[in-house]
Amino acid sequence: MVRSDASDGGRWAGPRYRLPILIVLGILLFVFAYLGIQKSRNDSLELLRIQGAALISSLTRSADNAIKANSFFDLLVQEKFSDLAGFVMSREQLDFSYEELADFAAAYGVDGIFIFDAELGLVTYGLRGVFLNPDDIIDDYFTELEAFRNDSAGFRDFMTKAGDLPGDVSMYYFERTMNREYIVVIAADALFYSEAKKNIGIGYLVQNIGHELGIVYILFQTPDGIIFSSRNIGPVLKIEKDEFLSQALICDTTCSRQYIFDGREILEMAKAFESDEYGSGVFRLGIALDRYHEIVTGFDRQMIILSLVIFAVLVLYVMYSQGKQKRMYLDRSYRRIQSLAEKVFESMNSGLVVVGPDGTIELANPEFLRTFSVEEGVVLGHKWRDLPFAEVIPIAELLAGRETAAELETMYAGPAGRRYLLVTMARLYRQENQPTGVAAVIYDYTRVRELEEDSRRRERLTELGDLAAGVAHEIRNPLNAISIAAQRLLSEFEPKTNVDEFQEFTRQIKSEANRLNEIVTRFLALTRSKGRQGKTIDFSTLVEETVKLLRLGLERKDITIVSTVPPDITLNGTEDRFKQMLFNLGRNAIEACEAEGGEVTVVLREEGDEVVLSVIDTGPGIPDDLKRRVFSPYVSTKDSGTGLGLSIVHRIVEEHEGRIEIHSPPSGGTEFRVIFKKQS
Repeated sequence: MVRSDASDGGRWAGPRYRLPILIVLGILLFVFAYLGIQKSRNDSLELLRIQGAALISSLTRSADNAIKANSFFDLLVQEKFSDLAGFVMSREQLDFSYEELADFAAAYGVDGIFIFDAELGLVTYGLRGVFLNPDDIIDDYFTELEAFRNDSAGFRDFMTKAGDLPGDVSMYYFERTMNREYIVVIAADALFYSEAKKNIGIGYLVQNIGHELGIVYILFQTPDGIIFSSRNIGPVLKIEKDEFLSQALICDTTCSRQYIFDGREILEMAKAFESDEYGSGVFRLGIALDRYHEIVTGFDRQMIILSLVIFAVLVLYVMYSQGKQKRMYLDRSYRRIQSLAEKVFESMNSGLVVVGPDGTIELANPEFLRTFSVEEGVVLGHKWRDLPFAEVIPIAELLAGRETAAELETMYAGPAGRRYLLVTMARLYRQENQPTGVAAVIYDYTRVRELEEDSRRRERLTELGDLAAGVAHEIRNPLNAISIAAQRLLSEFEPKTNVDEFQEFTRQIKSEANRLNEIVTRFLALTRSKGRQGKTIDFSTLVEETVKLLRLGLERKDITIVSTVPPDITLNGTEDRFKQMLFNLGRNAIEACEAEGGEVTVVLREEGDEVVLSVIDTGPGIPDDLKRRVFSPYVSTKDSGTGLGLSIVHRIVEEHEGRIEIHSPPSGGTEFRVIFKKQS
């Protein structure tokens, strides 16, 4: 029994019946879609009728309120003028001065108050402003004033009159005294009145609503014809000739119909309306059905698409289930590749930077930041051209499209000193061969360059050592003989004539022989490596003693030596070699200040696991082209220098496994910074 059920289930779920089932489901979906479309069309049209009925009901109420507001506004203005005229006529003889009437006019906001006798002779008047011309004002209303005098009972007390210029609208109020001896005239500007009337009138309301999207026309039609409308709609059937309008005129509710107007299908709503000013009529509202057809057509399309989508979902579900496992596998593979790429990006020993097509830096790895001594916040999201090293790496040329790739060797003088860089740049493209920016790989080979220079220096020193070993003895023996001979000549021989000249020459021979001997001694010291000793010395005391020696040797008072040496700093090394190193650095700094005087500063400090000795002078500094050669033998900026002092310093620092740095900004001054590892 169980086997039979399973067999039936498998039979109905098999490929043989899958297609008929899908066809039946598809037919059912399209039947439901058709019924839904018809229901949606009927509901949308009914909703449009309800909205139209609500709009035309609101319009009739608003029209009634607008008509009442107009009448009330006229009444208010007329009462204002009546109150002012009554106040003026409260004085029996109306013997007002110009100033009094002018004050009344200003207080009530009218242009002027005029008093005429029964023969229309001007008795007195007052104007609100000095720029108003009484003759012009009187000319505007004098004809109406004569008509009022002849028949005041059949004449409107309050009237408006348009002038010759746009906006030049005036209004006037006439009132006769009880004894009929005087006529009081009040004149005022009617611009505000006319604008207010226009803005609260039913015509203004209809025009504003008629501009709304989807409204074809709004009109009020009486048996006599169209009273007002939102647009010019041409001739229309009279109410008695249009059965729909005749029915709407006697109907208490809103009527509706669909018909063609100006080639467009519209839904017309009609509602009866009655007022004292216009009598009985019909408000007609025409609503375009274009948008309705667009909406229902769009809904029909959506229903059909939805049915197709639902049907497609049934078909694609199996395909989705099969592809889900594959997508999960691809996602895991992508994450592994992404993680590996990030690790490679972070651990590269070369700087990598990616610049977008607009010149904005999008990526920069830690090695790039370290190479140029900048923070990540200063780089990412900023323009490449705003960085201080933008000119060193010509990424802008690749962004401009002049080249697609470039390789170059360059140098950057940054805060951390000179950096020698190998740069490889290439443009990046999308699949459509559209450029998306530039990537640059920067390799800092400064250390390699330094090692090469050290190697060349050591090779040269080795050659000098071989040469020194061969000639030092040959030079010193003649030097000793020359020195001894000069000493004997000076002490044992006394010429009969030119004694002073003889002694001067003899001393000069001895002095030059001693100087040459000192050069040979330095030459031998430069080529002789003593190696680092294991002895622990008090480096603080050694620095203080050497500074004292330098102070004792000063011959100029405009050069001072300042030192900052904390106690108890020790190093492993040779005391004599350390003294020779510091003495040479000190003498070099003093000689740099000899041109204009200055200050030499010696600072000893500990930084982490390192001991730093700085010798700073206020001299003119070292040119950039000499910085990398200053430790080479015979390189000197002084005319009388041998060029061996700094070479000896460099050799001593190397012997003790330290390093030496030069910092010499363009503004002047030089700092030699010697760095040794602390003893372990």
